[in-house]
Amino acid sequence: MFRKVIGTIGTRLINAVLAFVIWTLNANFLGPEEVGTIFLLIFSVTIIQLFTNFLGGAAFIYLTPRTGIYKLFIPAYIWTILVTLISAYLLDFMAQLFPVLEVIPAGYFWEVLFLALIMALSSVNFMLLLGLEKVKFYNYINLAQIILLFIILIFCLFGLRYFDVMAYYWSIFISYCVAFVISLVLLWPSFVRVPLTGMKALLIEILRFGTYVQFANIFQTLNYRLSLKFVDYFAGRAAVGILSIGLTLAEGVWLISRSISMVQYSRLSNEMNYDYSVRLTLTFAKITWVVTGLAMLVLLAIPKFVFAAIFSASFGDVKMVILSLSVGIVTLSVSMIFSGFFSSINKPYHNTISSAIGLVFTVIFGFLLIPRYGITGAGIAATLSYTFATIYQFVIFSRMTKLTARDFLLTKAEIAMLYGEVVKLGTRDVRRGT
Repeated sequence: MFRKVIGTIGTRLINAVLAFVIWTLNANFLGPEEVGTIFLLIFSVTIIQLFTNFLGGAAFIYLTPRTGIYKLFIPAYIWTILVTLISAYLLDFMAQLFPVLEVIPAGYFWEVLFLALIMALSSVNFMLLLGLEKVKFYNYINLAQIILLFIILIFCLFGLRYFDVMAYYWSIFISYCVAFVISLVLLWPSFVRVPLTGMKALLIEILRFGTYVQFANIFQTLNYRLSLKFVDYFAGRAAVGILSIGLTLAEGVWLISRSISMVQYSRLSNEMNYDYSVRLTLTFAKITWVVTGLAMLVLLAIPKFVFAAIFSASFGDVKMVILSLSVGIVTLSVSMIFSGFFSSINKPYHNTISSAIGLVFTVIFGFLLIPRYGITGAGIAATLSYTFATIYQFVIFSRMTKLTARDFLLTKAEIAMLYGEVVKLGTRDVRRGT
C-alpha cells in the first residue's frame, strides 16, 4: 500500500510539474485577465460537477467493493447527463436574473456545458476504478490526460499562434475526451452482469452517503474558490489571474496529502478493521503534516523576482499570495487525511460540518479583508477558513479514537517505515532498469 502512496505521489509530482509549465505558458502568452477567465471557467465546471456527484463521487469508492460496478454504472451516467444539463441552464438563468451571482463567464455557456459533461462522466469512471483499487490505472490516466493537454496547448500556442482562452479550452477538452475513452476501456473487463435487484435501496444508500459527501465538497469547493468571485467583484479580472496562479502554486504542495488520502480512502473503504483504520490515519496525518510543511518552506524560499521572471512582471504579487496562504495550506493537508477516515467509516457528516465551518469563515473574512487588502486578504481569509475547519476534525477524531496530543507526534518507527518503503521502491525500480 505504501508503494501505491509513493507511486501516486510520483505521478502527481509529474502532473504538478506539467501543470506549472502549462500555467507559465498561459501567464506569459495570455496575461492576467485571460488567466483569470480560464480559472473562472474551471470554477464554473467545478460547481456543476458538485451537483452531478450527489450520485457518484466518493460514494462510489465506498460502494464499489460492496456492490460491484454493474449496478452503479448506468444510473450514474443517466444522472450525470441530466444533472449537468439542468445545472448549466439553471446557472445561466440565475445570472440573467441576478448578474451579481454570475457563475459561468459571459459568452462561455456552451464551452462550460460540454467541458462539464465530459469531465463529470470521466469522474464516474475514475471513482469506479478507485473503488476497484486500480490506483495505478487511475494514476496513468491522469498522467496521460495532462501530458496530452500540454502537447495540444503547445501546438495551439507555437504551431497555430493561437493566443486566446480557447487555446487552453480545446486542450483540456480534448485531453479529457481521451481520458474518458481510456478509463471506459479499462473498466470494461470488470463489468459482471448481476441481477438488478435491490436497486431502489442501493440508490437511496448512494444518495444518503453522497449527500453528506457532496455537501462537504460543495462547502469545501466554495472555501477553495469563492475568493475568486470576491476578487473578481472587488478588484477585477486581472487580480483573479494573479490570485489563481498563487493558489495553483501553493496548492501544489497538496499533491502529497491528496495522493496519500486517495490511497488511504481506497484502502480503508475495503478495510473492516476499525483499529487498523485509526492507526493508518494517524500515521498518514503525521507524515502528511511534516512533509507538506517542508514542501511549503521550500516554496516560500523562492524570491519574489523569480516569480516575476517566470510568469512575467504582471504576476509579481504571486509571492504575497503564497505567503498569506501558507499556514492554511499546510493545516488543510491534514484535514484531507481526516476526511478520508470519516468517509471510510461511513461518517462523512463530520466532513460536511468541517467544511461548513470553513465556509462561514471564508464568507465573513472574504467580505472583511478582500475589499481592503485585495488578493492578500483573500489568502488570509483562506488560511483562517482552513485552520478552523481542520480544528473541528482534529477534535472529533481525537474524541472518537481516545488519542492524546502525544499520539500525534511522529515516531522513529514511523519515519523508519516510510524510509524503508521508499528504499524498497527505489531498489525495485533499479532492478527493473527504470
